[in-house]
Amino acid sequence: MAHTSQRRFGPLAGIFFGIAGGVALGACVLAPILPEGDSGTESITPAQLKEARLDAEIGAAQADTADAVVASVAEETVEGVLAGQSILLMTTPDAEQEDIENIAWLLGKAGAVDAGTVQLTEKFLNQEGADGLKTIVTSTLPAGAQLSLDRLDPGTHSGEALGSALFKDTATGEPQADAGERNLLLNALSEGGFLIFAQGTIQPADIIVIVTGDDDGSGDRFSAKNLATFATALDTRGRGVVLAGRVHAAADTGAIGVLRANADANAHVSTVDSIDRAYGRMATVLAARYEREGESGSYGSAASAEAAAPAKPTGPVREPERPADAPPNPEVPTADAPGGD
Repeated sequence: MAHTSQRRFGPLAGIFFGIAGGVALGACVLAPILPEGDSGTESITPAQLKEARLDAEIGAAQADTADAVVASVAEETVEGVLAGQSILLMTTPDAEQEDIENIAWLLGKAGAVDAGTVQLTEKFLNQEGADGLKTIVTSTLPAGAQLSLDRLDPGTHSGEALGSALFKDTATGEPQADAGERNLLLNALSEGGFLIFAQGTIQPADIIVIVTGDDDGSGDRFSAKNLATFATALDTRGRGVVLAGRVHAAADTGAIGVLRANADANAHVSTVDSIDRAYGRMATVLAARYEREGESGSYGSAASAEAAAPAKPTGPVREPERPADAPPNPEVPTADAPGGD
């Protein structure tokens, strides 16, 4: 699915960047204070340590205060921006329950229709489960859906299969798969230990929001890359995907960082870091709205983010603009999905 990546700054941009600055300050003072080229054998002086701690406390206090201001206006900012839009939540094993509940609550305030929640398990993401995952999605693929022939990794194939089962058709707004096909795939993955969901709760979605945790990927690079590739492939089957997590997930080896580092993937999937903060949760909801309209962005406080949050959209949800030469009913793509090797 093609998106237009645009930077959007709202009236709270000053507050957002103040928060980002405070977070950056906190990150800087946590690093060792060493002269350039120092091997690390010299320790900092007590005076330097005291100053660093004071700066960190000031930065944290300023960030907390600014975030409290955002929290006080978040509900009003997102009110109605997703009215009538079906949003399905996916969660990873390390996602904090507090983050999941807060984002779900804010999506409700935005008027989103709850399309259910699917919990991905460690087996879904790690290398040990890769072969079994590919076997299941290949054998239970919804009728008419196709898997990439030149991208055979589990993230790509599982994203394409689940996207075909869970998304509405981008042209008609109707489900791509019927209830029987959707349940066949979900039940097979559930019985295989790859995901968890409540029977009868999953409905076709306009947008899928993936909530992950704070994993920087340094301990399990396969899982982080697999999640990034999965989110990218999932997006090719629907109107849009948002991958949201805490700030360390935006590290170079974290799932958000891996996705942002791939230009094609970053142009199609919206990412949000710092969802333990009010501005991050609000950005997740607003990003879902812009994904529905065909626009993507990278939000949060990490250096790889283009802005802290999107601007508040106005008016009803609009349909994405199609290029003049685009066919009215595009075929489900079969080319390889960006975002992996």
